[in-house]
Amino acid sequence: MLTPKGEASKSKLLTAAEELFAQKGFHATTVSQIVKNAGLTQAAFYLYFKSKDEILRDLLAKFEDQLLPFTDAGRNASGKTPEELETHVVHAFTGLFILLGKNANLTRIALLETENGLSIRDKIVQQICTNMVRNQQAGIVRQDVEPELAAESVVASVERLIYRYGSTKEKDATELGLQTAKLFLQGILNHPE
Repeated sequence: MLTPKGEASKSKLLTAAEELFAQKGFHATTVSQIVKNAGLTQAAFYLYFKSKDEILRDLLAKFEDQLLPFTDAGRNASGKTPEELETHVVHAFTGLFILLGKNANLTRIALLETENGLSIRDKIVQQICTNMVRNQQAGIVRQDVEPELAAESVVASVERLIYRYGSTKEKDATELGLQTAKLFLQGILNHPE
């Protein structure tokens, strides 16, 4: 159990590592740079982490835990009316955009920069795919939709949208969530009544 001072030091190291990994990339960042940015010593670093890899794993594990409710939202689709389902999907996308926008550095690290990040991305795709298959079996998702391709498309779209609009603030999370959900649920073609 860490003391309050120990918790504060560990937090400083995590924050410094997160910023540097996002700016410079994981491989280009050194432990020396992390401790310098945190205002601590290398001895302090090794009190809390065995290596740069371990601090990355801690950052990504925290981020993955925060992502789970949104990437697993499809699990709760069964039994909802079409209106409730649409609200549920809009809420999930909006929450995801809020999370990714608030954690721009972790988003960049997790989804673009590292092998561990690619593993997280693959887990997200697999979770969405699994839920799509389950929802196909329940009659919620059309049978002609390829779940893995759809899951990859959702993740790729969210990645691009957060980088394109999240950093510029041209569109907020609510608008991104609503538009993405509409595209995902209804496509782009007019459907005659």
